[in-house]
Order: sequence, then structure tokens, then C-alpha cells
Amino acid sequence: MTTPVAAVEGLRDRRRRETSIEICAAALDLFEQKGVHGTTVDEIAARAGVSPRTFFRLAGTKEDAVFVDDGRFAAALAEVGEPCDDIAALLAVLRGEFARELALLDADARARERFLRVRRLIAHESALLGAAVRREVTSADRFVPGIAQRTGLAELDVRAALSAAGLEMRMTLDEWARCYDDGETSSLVDLHREVQARFAAALRP
Repeated sequence: MTTPVAAVEGLRDRRRRETSIEICAAALDLFEQKGVHGTTVDEIAARAGVSPRTFFRLAGTKEDAVFVDDGRFAAALAEVGEPCDDIAALLAVLRGEFARELALLDADARARERFLRVRRLIAHESALLGAAVRREVTSADRFVPGIAQRTGLAELDVRAALSAAGLEMRMTLDEWARCYDDGETSSLVDLHREVQARFAAALRP
């Protein structure tokens, strides 16, 4: 009896995900101990128990190795597709998608810990900050044409809404890391709402 192709592909995806998480954990440990510049790809691969070839196939660069959980937010963008009347309507949809993913992240203890460690490192490692911004911009650009087509909005409108929602997300995550360093425990969803409220207050005439 042969195993269905879908089951085989699902197993491969699961193993790839598990290996990526192991690489991420190894990179985080080493970055926290030695810094990004003081860590080599070979060291990360050795600690994760994989070959450098596997590392490059799954992670790309040592900086990108720690962003294993970013896929959830990219997947949220891929699902945006309802027709929208204007930028404000699209921004509301994007906020809803991001809030849902933040709630899921809050409920996943292991992913939450990984994500928090990454955000705390970003505050002190310029190489990781650069990688984070690059990934954010690249991901947004990748989804602009599709979202524009599905929502019926101009690409400039989509870029504007994505930029606003992305800035709110970045501020939420940065504040989350700052609160942790100050000994405060904060809900990502609550912080996201607070950041939106602060933006609204700042833009009020």
C-alpha cells in the first residue's frame, strides 16, 4: 500500500518546519551569547545538528534564520481578498488579520517565546533590524498586486494601507519587547489596540 502524495508532502513540510525551528533556536542561543557578527553559519548549523547546505536551503542567511515565525503574518496577507471601498476599509481588514495572528501567537507559548527573543535582539543588533525591515518591505511588496486585484483598489492605496498596518505592527512588537525588559507582562492584542488608539489620537485634527 503506497502512502498518498499529500501525506508525504505534509510530512516533509512538518519536518522542514521542525528543522527550521531547531535552526532558529540555535541561532538565537548563539546570537544572545556572541552577537550576530560574532556568530558564523557553521556554528549555527553545528548546534542545530544540520549541514551548512541544509542551513542555507532552509534559512538563507544567518540573520534570516531567526525569523521562522514571520510566516504567519505573510499568510495573513495572502488571505486578504474581499472587495474594499477605500483605504480605510482595507486598513480595517489588515488590522483584523494581524490581530488574529497576534492572538494566535499569544496563545502559542513556544512561538511567543521565540518571537519575543527575536524582538529583544532586534533592539540591540543592527544586522537583525536591517533584516527585519527588509523582510517586511519585501513581503508587503510581494502581496500588493494580488491584494489590489482582489479588493479593487489601486496599488498605491494598498501600499498606503499596508504601510500603516505594518508600522502599527512593528510598534506593537517593539513595545512588547520593551515592556518585557521593564518587567511588565503585556498581551500582544491589547498592545496592538493601544498602538492604534495612539495613532488615531496623533492624527486627530
